[in-house]
Amino acid sequence: MSDRQGLYTDPMIYDILYSPGTAAEVKAFERVEAIFSPTPLREHRIWFEPACGTGRYLRLAHGRGRRTAGFDLDAGQIEYAIKRAAPQKGASFQHYFQADMRNFRQASSQVGLQDGSVDFAFNPVNSIRHLERDEHMVEHLNQMAAILKPGALYVVGISLTDYDWLFPEEDLWQGARGRCKVSQLINFLPPEPGTARARIETAISHLTVTRPRGEEHYDDAYDLRTYDAAQWRQLIAHSKLKLVGSFDALGQPLGERALPYQLEALMREQDC
Repeated sequence: MSDRQGLYTDPMIYDILYSPGTAAEVKAFERVEAIFSPTPLREHRIWFEPACGTGRYLRLAHGRGRRTAGFDLDAGQIEYAIKRAAPQKGASFQHYFQADMRNFRQASSQVGLQDGSVDFAFNPVNSIRHLERDEHMVEHLNQMAAILKPGALYVVGISLTDYDWLFPEEDLWQGARGRCKVSQLINFLPPEPGTARARIETAISHLTVTRPRGEEHYDDAYDLRTYDAAQWRQLIAHSKLKLVGSFDALGQPLGERALPYQLEALMREQDC
C-alpha cells in the first residue's frame, strides 16, 4: 500500500469499487451524444475526460471504437490507467496524463490534443465539485471550451443542492474483483448556512477492503463545493460554454423532474 489516504490508497481498490455500472453510464453518455450528433462515427471521435481516475470509462469507450484521452491530478491513478490501457483494435489514439482541472491545456497539447480537437467530453459523479471556488470552476469550463470543437459537448454529472432542504445523507458503494471485495460507506454533511461553510458539503468516507488475508479499513474526509440550480446556471453564464440540456443518469431528458443527480450537457459556442 502507498501512503495516500482513503480511496486513493490503492488505485486498484478505486477501480474495483467504481467499475460496476460503468457500461450503463457510458451508454448514457452515448445517448446524450447522439441527441446532438445523430450519426456519430465512433472511430473518428475523440472522447476526453478530466479527473478520469483509473480510466474506467475511457477504457470502455476505447474498446467501443473511440479515440480517448484523460487526465487526473493523482499520479497513482494515471499510472494505473496507463497500465490497464492495453492497445485495442480500431482505436489507436489513447492517452492518459497528469494535470489539474484548472490548467491542463499545455499538458493536453503534449499528447496531441490541440485546442478545438475534442468531439465529446464528460466529467461524471460530482468530480467537478472538487474545485473549491466558483472562479476555479469558470477557469475549468473555459479551458474545456478551448479544447472542444465548435458545437461539441461537455457532459457534467452533478448533484445540485436545495438550500431549503438540508439534511445528512448516506451512500454505500460496493464492488468485487476475484477474491477482493471493496465497500465504501459515505456520510454527507450538508452546508451550514450563514457560516464559512455555507457552500461546502463534507463527505466522510469509510472504506473496507476484504481479501483472503483479512480486512483493511481506511478513513478519509473531503469537501465538495455546492451549487443550487440558480448558482449553477449563473456560473455557466459566466463561462464560454452554454447549457443545452439536462438529463437523468440514464441519459434521458430530465424534463420537469427534480433528481438528486443529473447530467448537464454544456456546449461550446460556435464562435468561442
